[in-house]
Amino acid sequence: MPKIKFVPGFPELKDIAPLPESATKNVPAWYKEQPSMIDDKLEDGTLKLTVKKCQAFFDAMALGYMLKMPVDIYIDATGPTLDVQIPKELEKMRAMILSQHSKEQVSHLPIDEDLYMPNILRIHPTWLAQTEPGYSTLFLSPLHSDGYPLKAVEAIIDTDSFTSDGHLSFFVKKGFKGILKQGTPLAQIFPFKREDWEMEIDKDYSPALIQQQRVDVRSTFQNGYKLKHWVKKTFK
Repeated sequence: MPKIKFVPGFPELKDIAPLPESATKNVPAWYKEQPSMIDDKLEDGTLKLTVKKCQAFFDAMALGYMLKMPVDIYIDATGPTLDVQIPKELEKMRAMILSQHSKEQVSHLPIDEDLYMPNILRIHPTWLAQTEPGYSTLFLSPLHSDGYPLKAVEAIIDTDSFTSDGHLSFFVKKGFKGILKQGTPLAQIFPFKREDWEMEIDKDYSPALIQQQRVDVRSTFQNGYKLKHWVKKTFK
């Protein structure tokens, strides 16, 4: 089993910043509260299930590992510029934790300026990822957490040769004002093996085989995909 290793970026913060965790331990609260069914009645041979019964949807949230907010961070995005603060006792470490990209650095990046502040906030997660030879790591926002006030600028780092040192970049939603608590999921990361791929379009593939798959999956009232096709993904 390949291994991802997390190492501290700053000795001063290694005993303060929460440790990374498997993403399965950080499923958002809304999903936990989501009922599995609209009701328990069959309607024309169909159970009225919700997104909570979609294994593919859950697998996205459970993919990889979660980096956490290293300290409490106060953000006020109600004005023309960002006001970002950390606890006073840690102010001497501010440069380790926080930075910003100016608007000019991303002048051609298509940012929805009605939704996000023009400057990009950068937060250092403290814990850095290392992977085995041949593996890179995808960094992105925690999946299916769209109510969150930060949106990560997605990136891939070849973490087998470069330990993922650096501040992660985030868009900040306009109008947000509050404290993002230490330990809040900050970024979801997924280590993957680098491989060369080749695309093929097969116009002669039989649609009957797809229809057979559809019928097979839908021959149970629920969990057809999970019971017959799903493969467990493990991130310890």
